[in-house]
Amino acid sequence: MPKDRYQRYQEEKAREGIGLIMFGGSSNVDIDSPSVFQQLNVGVDEVVPHLQALSRRVHDQGAAIMCQITHLGRRGESNKGAMLPTIAPSVIRETLHRSIPKEIDHADIQRVITAFAAAAKRCKDGGLDGIETLAGAHLIGQFLSPATNRRTDAYGGSLENRCRFGLEVYEAIRKAVGEDFLVGFRFVVDEGHDAGLSFDECV
Repeated sequence: MPKDRYQRYQEEKAREGIGLIMFGGSSNVDIDSPSVFQQLNVGVDEVVPHLQALSRRVHDQGAAIMCQITHLGRRGESNKGAMLPTIAPSVIRETLHRSIPKEIDHADIQRVITAFAAAAKRCKDGGLDGIETLAGAHLIGQFLSPATNRRTDAYGGSLENRCRFGLEVYEAIRKAVGEDFLVGFRFVVDEGHDAGLSFDECV
């Protein structure tokens, strides 16, 4: 949770002239995306009062504030948090900690989409100005990349199909937060290896 010390740190940045604070680096949206890097948990309602206090402090200094939210997918660790299996588009071993994820099924796809939308709504209820999702090597990016997505259903294969999960996440987020809330996307422009997304695909 972003408690008093965390809030004072962000408040001080705002006081010294930063116009927009992006905080929370990889804040988790659901129970099977554990805080392996000490990220914030925006997957529970308990976070809302802390976000409200934080946003008041930052807004009082004249700055805007957004949170980065994500689902780690296969980058999570099954021996942390709720100790659930990691999930990913395909059963491809994670390079960081070497665990093997469970292939995400359609029920879990819908659950995670709903979790992203609920987390974004908590951020809005917390008084924030917006959110961004982190793709890269996290779950949305794992769907986008041919290196980690070898599915043969509507979520795999063509670039259009690999984009489907991320687009459904964003449609659900926008529906949950309305039009007066910033929704951003942090993404790579080239994965830099033959099996991954090329510059043209990223564009």
